[in-house]
Amino acid sequence: MIVLIADDERLVRFSIKSMLREFMEDSENIFLEAINGREMVDVCRDKKPDVVLADISMPFMDGLEAISECKKYSPMTQYVIVTGFSEFEYAKKAIHLGVNDYLLKPVDAAKLRTVMEKIEQSMDKRQQDSNSRFQLQVMEAFNKFAALGETEELLITDKTHKCLTFLLHAKDVFGIENEFLDFQKRIVQKVKNLGEAVVLRKGHYVITHTSEGAMYIIFEIQEQLKDYVMSHMNKLCLTINNRYKCPYYFRWAECDDLRAVCRESEEADAQTYLFLDRCPGKLYEKEQLTRTEYEKDFLIQIEKLLEAWKQADGIACKEIVNKIWRKYRENEPEVELKYLSAYCSAAIECPISGESFKMFFKSFVEHSDQMYCGFGEVESDTTEKVKQYVLKNYMYDISISQIAEQFGITANYLSTIFRRKTGEKFIDYLTTIRLEAAKKLLVQNVSASVQDIALMVGYNSSRHFSALFQKYTGETPSSYRKSRM
Repeated sequence: MIVLIADDERLVRFSIKSMLREFMEDSENIFLEAINGREMVDVCRDKKPDVVLADISMPFMDGLEAISECKKYSPMTQYVIVTGFSEFEYAKKAIHLGVNDYLLKPVDAAKLRTVMEKIEQSMDKRQQDSNSRFQLQVMEAFNKFAALGETEELLITDKTHKCLTFLLHAKDVFGIENEFLDFQKRIVQKVKNLGEAVVLRKGHYVITHTSEGAMYIIFEIQEQLKDYVMSHMNKLCLTINNRYKCPYYFRWAECDDLRAVCRESEEADAQTYLFLDRCPGKLYEKEQLTRTEYEKDFLIQIEKLLEAWKQADGIACKEIVNKIWRKYRENEPEVELKYLSAYCSAAIECPISGESFKMFFKSFVEHSDQMYCGFGEVESDTTEKVKQYVLKNYMYDISISQIAEQFGITANYLSTIFRRKTGEKFIDYLTTIRLEAAKKLLVQNVSASVQDIALMVGYNSSRHFSALFQKYTGETPSSYRKSRM
């Protein structure tokens, strides 16, 4: 917390600062001083303190005038007047200016503590409310971006802030879905603990999912908090890595605004193959994942092989392996075969050799007869249940992460099987169901406004709904209704 003490009496400033230091023991607290009203305004303009304790009677500009001026530059600051005057007129003017409290000289330590504790509680509540608004803003931005490929505005909450994003790429190798869910829940809990600390430091955070169901963490912070967040995320990786042995990775990036955050999530989703030969349990900046086109193509082919392993028969997998081997055996790409083989072993639950490229591909051929059995029926059943859930609940604010939790599985797993079984992303299916319902409602409920129809099918924003409707049908909701009447 940054506290500014504005008083022309040096002993008063010293006394108040000493009392504050006694009960505000956090090493991150900063105590600033101003000796007159003009200096108080300058400090507020430059430092934007959390709290100002201002004497009413000061040279050049009295405390109330200074507060009025400071609010132009530091609107979130909370003010307490400190004065030897107790006249009613001063109190009325202070209330009009939105002063939080007052202290009479000589300042009593117990009263000062009570006032500061009340302000701290108010600040915590304000920060929590601000973070809730930020989380809703992010969700809306992601929904628009997933459906339209773009957001409508820049969506910056504070120009002095930047966004740190972390995409979790993890492979379920526990064999039991509940264990992988426990792994993700543990990460979520640790991120929430970090997020709450960030919120108290005037930042924001949200845990969401990409269109493919991967966990995506966003911190909106000032530059000075970057090292703090990175340090704790590194500790998180180390702690989780000591407990779980599944291959997981965090790709992190720094973005200037939420539009860039949305684009980064899509890019990171599309480039998860870049993790295949990396040491697991670490943070990787996207610049660290740069590869030549030749290496990228190789890793993409390996990713396709792993995906094919879950659905193709042994003959098909052998054909893919042979195709990759023929293309790359003469000029082996520069990849970490040790980590690549370990990742593949975990992904297909069969030991893949990392001794050499020849042994690596030979292992796939040897194990190609050991395909997954019985998963197709389970996945089809889950997909049908999800479809039924959407048909019953599309009018509510639902997401893939909420539905995954309903079924006791991870969002990433649900996204994968849904796309594999239906051939489309979950968000596209949900949008189609909502818009088909909207078509009927537009014709059947003539008296209902476009805003009403949007709410009926699960969209809080009529603007977002109209943009989606026009993209999918080629007509605005109003023109669609008019042409069908």
